[in-house]
Amino acid sequence: MKPKVIILRASGTNCDLETRSAFDFVGARTELVHINELLNGAKKLVDYDIMAIPGGFSFGDDISAGKIFALRIKKLKSDFNDFIKAKKPVIGICNGFQVLVKTGFLPYDIELKQRATLYSNDLGHFICRWVKVRVNKNSPCIFTKGLPDEFYLPIAHGEGKFISTRSIISDLKQKNLDALLYLENPNGSYSDIAGITNNSGNVFGLMPHPERVFFSLQQPWKNKGILSIGYEFFKNAVNYARGL
Repeated sequence: MKPKVIILRASGTNCDLETRSAFDFVGARTELVHINELLNGAKKLVDYDIMAIPGGFSFGDDISAGKIFALRIKKLKSDFNDFIKAKKPVIGICNGFQVLVKTGFLPYDIELKQRATLYSNDLGHFICRWVKVRVNKNSPCIFTKGLPDEFYLPIAHGEGKFISTRSIISDLKQKNLDALLYLENPNGSYSDIAGITNNSGNVFGLMPHPERVFFSLQQPWKNKGILSIGYEFFKNAVNYARGL
């Protein structure tokens, strides 16, 4: 069985092809779908097994990064809630993470009220470099299962600082929903958060780009194997979806 993946894009999305290639490589069937195709009924979310919201600059980051895309998604609140309740895998990468946060899917709120944000980096400018991250081994996140404790991932963002209230940050930490953490915090993100998940572990948002380190040749260092750490994120999602 090849799980069917919806690569959900909008005007300004620019990491959709890499994300599609990653899922294709690990044995999924992929389809690039513009948000307008869901809004006008040409495509139905229920027809897919996995959702990915790639990186980029949706709607030019107007208002704030991911905000307009999130508002479009909220028009289909019921469909997206049903997708998540069915425990189908959802991954939001960089701008996709910003979208998930600004829809209220992460940290999850049943009324889809925004409970956090991703704000401008403390350095005050766009950052594009490799950072060392750590996996929270107690997290329910299905995307990070079996990954090494620590590794490097590339980041490329201007608004990547995860911010929320003390109580929400505390709740994320107590429930081990802080699935991915910076060891070298590049943006001032509260509690070194690089990525978070929901209680069921099927929704995952992260600022680093696993699709950009899928093959070892994409790394700035030598590796004996063909595949790199990014492969594991996508393979985990497909394996999980096959078991649903």
